[in-house]
Amino acid sequence: MRALLVVRPDAPAKHGGDVVHAERTATALRALGADVDLVATAAPDPRGYDVAHVFGVFEPATARKQIDAIRAHGVPLVLSPIWLDLRALFATAPHVERALAARTPADAERRFAELHRVETRLPWQGSIARNADRRIEAQRELVLAADVLLPASEVEAYLYGERLRASRVPFVVAPLGVDDEAFAVERPRARAGVLCAARVEPKKNQAALLYALRDVDVDVTIVGNAYDARYLALCERWATPRTRFVSHAGHAEVLEMMSHAAVHAHPSWLESPGLASLEAAATGARIVTGDRGCEREYFGSDVDYADPADPATIRAAVLRALERGTRDRGDALERRLGAYTWQRTGQATMEAYARAMAARR
Repeated sequence: MRALLVVRPDAPAKHGGDVVHAERTATALRALGADVDLVATAAPDPRGYDVAHVFGVFEPATARKQIDAIRAHGVPLVLSPIWLDLRALFATAPHVERALAARTPADAERRFAELHRVETRLPWQGSIARNADRRIEAQRELVLAADVLLPASEVEAYLYGERLRASRVPFVVAPLGVDDEAFAVERPRARAGVLCAARVEPKKNQAALLYALRDVDVDVTIVGNAYDARYLALCERWATPRTRFVSHAGHAEVLEMMSHAAVHAHPSWLESPGLASLEAAATGARIVTGDRGCEREYFGSDVDYADPADPATIRAAVLRALERGTRDRGDALERRLGAYTWQRTGQATMEAYARAMAARR
């Protein structure tokens, strides 16, 4: 089988979880005997391939070009939408940022209290709602163009039907895997501090994390590239002398940092479920994650959850995690993570390819 895997054209400059997802899938497919090419382009050429596989509809205009190029040659199309409903992010995150821009913590708390009174109405009001609806409709059309979908969780698959009204498209759930290197890294008994490994941007919510921990006696490390200077400045606004920013680190270095951290805190707005959280958990860190994506499906009751719009819940979750005992090898969380392998991802992907090819015969 020859498969063409397609990611966004700016992937080499802005490496993210979607690209890691594609790279690890490609490696797993090759181990299963597939002939795989991975390209970063808006104009893929699928001629000579048995199937083409696009990763991500979060940039609808780019995904439309990729899908149209594949459809023009009649090649079976598999799509990993990497999709979750971002209306709450678009509607609520700007209010969170305005609260964090307040002059004093007291002013910020007043703004958060007002936000919590109106938050449930925000995603359905005004231009933000209209723009979000248009975006969702564009993404629905992209999903409907696929022969088979590859959600990374049952939650994501459910949302394809409930939010995108795309139940007629077959799907195969392909859970994300955890790299073996994360399990193998040496774990020191003495662990300390809070780490957040993620690109610094509003969706990842580092500013709210730093605000929540501003008066907690703990070292906090933020590791990740920042492409938004304004948001980085907001993060720095709530940094303390015990906050450290690391703009870039290699994968091995990040795993090393995870293995020394007491807690990996990533109260993101939405994740499916967040590769960094999976890897940090595999290195033995205690985990704090958001509660609005498919995180619970992967982590169950073995981690602490926080509302990304509420710094008080972020602070409480981190404090609970810090109070938990040091994790042991083979604990409940590690056993849970053991089910998530890239080999399993590859096998599910091969099943999706076979179904897509059969549909085109």
